[in-house]
Amino acid sequence: VEHPEPEEPEEDLADPDWRPDQFANVALGGTFDRLHSGHKILLATGALLASRVLTIGITGPGLLGNKVLPDLIQSYRERAAAVVDFLADTRPDGPVYHVTELAEPLGPPARQADYQALVASPETRSGCDRINAARTAAGWPELPVHCTKLSSSTGRYRLLGAPLRPPLRPPVPGRPYVLGLTGGSGSGKSSVGRRLAGLGARVVDCDRLGHAAYAPGTACHRRLLAEFGPEIAPDGPDGAIDRKALGRRVFADQSARQRLNDIVWPEIRRLALEAVHSGPQSASPDVVVLDAAVLLEAEWQCLCHEVWLCLIPKREAVKRLTERDGLTEEAAQARLAAQLTDADRLSWASVALCTLWEPEATQAQVELAWKRLLRERLGATP
Repeated sequence: VEHPEPEEPEEDLADPDWRPDQFANVALGGTFDRLHSGHKILLATGALLASRVLTIGITGPGLLGNKVLPDLIQSYRERAAAVVDFLADTRPDGPVYHVTELAEPLGPPARQADYQALVASPETRSGCDRINAARTAAGWPELPVHCTKLSSSTGRYRLLGAPLRPPLRPPVPGRPYVLGLTGGSGSGKSSVGRRLAGLGARVVDCDRLGHAAYAPGTACHRRLLAEFGPEIAPDGPDGAIDRKALGRRVFADQSARQRLNDIVWPEIRRLALEAVHSGPQSASPDVVVLDAAVLLEAEWQCLCHEVWLCLIPKREAVKRLTERDGLTEEAAQARLAAQLTDADRLSWASVALCTLWEPEATQAQVELAWKRLLRERLGATP
């Protein structure tokens, strides 16, 4: 997949014959995520052209699935408030501003005849063509389209590797600075961990610690046999636990899954803390990556200074799970449905990364995040 390095907004491509207050009712639409200069050009153009009503359709949650990095998109309420505030400041004595949530792509101009013009960006231009096709089918006149230039995906891409929110806690001199690295199945979390190790971080792999927690002869091993029965250790009570068989047994039973977690997670936490504080310091400052798929579910973010999240669109995660793990599409969907969503994880994330594109794009994100961590939060030279 090509790296979608977006372009900067270009100058407005307006038809010079268009003039202020030319049309009574004008409509425009978009996602309006993190209002940027391109959005402002679009909105200001609509406010200038409309003399009576400007209708602004804002993409609702149900239509965000195919957007680039949809989990980084602000809530509808945040986006709508930013649009209203901008228009109130830009042309307070202008037309009536009607903001509506789009539950389907075409919006009011495809359902109501009383519009005279559309304002679009190249991203929404094809939608205007579909609106006009619907109007033609309804026997209404097509609407002229005033086109400007913007790219919302550019802004979301540039959030990758950049700080999203302050750290959970400040660094303590002489003690490790812990990054909690998490993400859903197929998110590329492990590859990001390896890249961070290459930059000088110590990585504590909680999946490997999970294997250690299950090892024969440990208290955790004995508790698991007592809770789930000897059949989970096919070679006898001193043998290894069949983790896959145990996983299949508890997958559809929430109560059993919770009992399993209550036994295993505290032991992994203990081993992780031991590794964080007793491992060899690899660099100064000593940055430790706690690589844990269940970081937030197990509430291990309390052990971390920051949470770094690996995002991936759901359709790509399903594709990776079917190709990598040999799962059916249905099984892959079920696995992802049993996990936290990326939107839930983002509420804790200080940094977001995405492995959707070629390896060089991932490396660039990780290097940016690492350099800003050292320079801005740890006061070190990258």
